[in-house]
Amino acid sequence: MKIAAFCGTFDPVTYGHLDIIERASKLFDELVVFISPNSDKNNEFTEARRLAWLNASTKHLSNVTCKIQSGLVVEACKSVNATVLVRGIRNGVDCTYEQNMAFMNARLDENIETVCLFTRPEYSLYSSSNVRELFKYGQNISGFVPACVLEDLKKGEE
Repeated sequence: MKIAAFCGTFDPVTYGHLDIIERASKLFDELVVFISPNSDKNNEFTEARRLAWLNASTKHLSNVTCKIQSGLVVEACKSVNATVLVRGIRNGVDCTYEQNMAFMNARLDENIETVCLFTRPEYSLYSSSNVRELFKYGQNISGFVPACVLEDLKKGEE
């Protein structure tokens, strides 16, 4: 059985993330989506909230499970016997970053292969950071996030 992992902060989960998750779920027997720590980012939403959004957004995918990760990506992969790490690439900046991370992860464990999926064009121009900023200023983010995220965020405003 081929198990893959897809790690990210998902702060919040977007349609771009879900596109990568859905496409990767078709390529592997099992896909484990990890909410990962990132020391370079200040997360807006709790891990529990992000996990709830991921679970709700992926419930239609029978071979996808979602978890909270602690530690390095390579260790998360090992914890679920994943031999493939899935990454999404939106642009050249992402490509350079992901190449560096793939090299580093391979150095840590040569048995984990990184596979990059290019983001579909309609999802390539925005990030979770953009979505948070738009929402902060009262803009409509319904075209960027799943309904469960939008509904939850709107409840928080009331």
